Amino acid sequence: MILKQNIYFEGFIIIEMIEKSSTYREVYRAKDLYDNYCDIIVYDLKSLPECYEAEIIPEFNMLMRPSADCLPKYINGGRYEVDDLCIAWMAVERTDASPLSGSLKMIVDSDVDVVLHQFRKLLINVDKLSIALDGSCHNNINCDTIKVSEGKDGLPEFHLSGLECVSNSSQGNPTFDTDIQSKFFRAPETLLGRYNITTDIFSLGVVLAICLQGKHPWQSVIDENKDVTLKGFIKSIRQQEPVLDIPEEIKYIVQKAIAVKPSLRFSSIEEFCMLIEDYLGIDISEHYTVEKFYLTHEDKKAEENEKENEEDSDDDEDESYDPFKQQAPSQPEINLKIERVKGNGFKDVAGMSHLKSMLTRNFIDIFKNAELARQYKITPPNGILLWGPPGNGKTFISRKLAEECGMMYCMVKPSDLGNIYIHGSQKLIADLFKRCEKTAKKNKCGVLLVFDEFDALVPRRDKNDKNDNQADEVAEFLTQLNNCAERNIFVVAMTNRIDAIDPAVMRKGRIDQAIYVDLPDNEARKELFNIELNDIPHDDIDMERIVRLTEGFCASDITFIVKECSRCTFQESVKTKHIVKISQERLEKIISSTNPSVSHDEIRHYEKLRESFERGRNNDRPKIGFNV
Repeated sequence: MILKQNIYFEGFIIIEMIEKSSTYREVYRAKDLYDNYCDIIVYDLKSLPECYEAEIIPEFNMLMRPSADCLPKYINGGRYEVDDLCIAWMAVERTDASPLSGSLKMIVDSDVDVVLHQFRKLLINVDKLSIALDGSCHNNINCDTIKVSEGKDGLPEFHLSGLECVSNSSQGNPTFDTDIQSKFFRAPETLLGRYNITTDIFSLGVVLAICLQGKHPWQSVIDENKDVTLKGFIKSIRQQEPVLDIPEEIKYIVQKAIAVKPSLRFSSIEEFCMLIEDYLGIDISEHYTVEKFYLTHEDKKAEENEKENEEDSDDDEDESYDPFKQQAPSQPEINLKIERVKGNGFKDVAGMSHLKSMLTRNFIDIFKNAELARQYKITPPNGILLWGPPGNGKTFISRKLAEECGMMYCMVKPSDLGNIYIHGSQKLIADLFKRCEKTAKKNKCGVLLVFDEFDALVPRRDKNDKNDNQADEVAEFLTQLNNCAERNIFVVAMTNRIDAIDPAVMRKGRIDQAIYVDLPDNEARKELFNIELNDIPHDDIDMERIVRLTEGFCASDITFIVKECSRCTFQESVKTKHIVKISQERLEKIISSTNPSVSHDEIRHYEKLRESFERGRNNDRPKIGFNV
């Protein structure tokens, strides 16, 4: 034990150790001097593995975020050094829950619908956690890190714990200790160091199967050899079908979640949750409206073919073993999420009053009042181009536009349409628009199709350019953009380089309107600082002075300034063992050491480009009449 029982520690009395997940992390039940109980998480800094760089504890960073309301509330924390003891610690509110592994009989004996209702709430919390942590993944979901308590209605409630493996997505070099993970809940691709939201979905699917039938879907593999290596276990589950002794109506949900091939799984928590809601008869439009993806006969056949093609190895410890060997795609496929996004809409957008007013007049009001607009024979623009200096919220406002309208939303980056095959990208472009049209028709709602870095997708086609494939891709875009609003597809494109876009794209009926998004003015910068500082401990700030000091700064610069201040004050809080607030002095110090992302020369370039483009845009209509 790192700490001893019944000792006084930093204002708390240690009662007992309640969890030991590794040689360097332990959790204790404790109480303060007023007999308020809490849990204290302790990391032995001298025993940390190398993946913990600079003794930074990701779990503590996560728990200190006020936006992560699905996690235990942070109480206090810091660093403690005395004699040979050197630890980082954090006190959080007590969670009166026990591991699922110890409460399994109660869960299995419960009604199936009750279990699914509670599991759905767990999925929503996992999704909230991922959003709060900027897309990070849990990476260690199992029957010990999921805990169970009795709710107010007497029904079991699931809770998420064990954040020691939280990290961003990984493609081969995970930044956490993989040795502490439960191998029987790990997706096959984690053997190669690949982690993302679909690996969490695999783990959640295994947990759901255990909750419904009381045993692991590959229990026979575990029973045959409980000491099987991770490689051996993954090889076995690729060769054996999971055993699911559960109702047929929900079997396909679990099958899809635990599909061995990542591309056959749910691509998001939303899709997983949506199918459970569909089964339970909950109005799925309240949470997510996305296309349904079932584990079809064709999916199963593709997985079976993959198993047949895989080269088996008798040596489970073979370092060259690749669980995804020979999985090169046979043809290009589009794999993008089309979803209904919810939020505060333009209330979250600081400044930009002219832009918001223009979008409301020309787009939102028409879309929301379609019948009335039809009487006046007006429609929303087919396409809108947001352009200007980088870092001013063009991507952000496109999402907020979807929230305001209640439209489906799809974000596309150039890399999403890249393909190694000749004419492969052309097919992806066509499939993208076809899928958007199908989704719009199915949900009886428009789709806002948003393209980032549009200049990379539709570059100017110079006569001397020998890249015929790229010219063909631009031509495909022109075809698909033509009056796509008639198919209920509305395009918002973004670029920093409007002069690099092919002129043919900018014609009416394709991109109808180009809007310049300038650097934030004084009022916008003030709003941005207020938004960024909200819910962060800070002193009274002379906002007028801060606004004057940040003239010429873009929106992302302001976000960086506040985040950098937060990091500095956080480090001070850890050292001093109490909350340090962001001060006026700290803000000004960071501002003085930060250069604007957009230089004066670049600003002048954009201003000239704006004048030139708007002049050309106004004069591009041919004159009609007779020449004398």
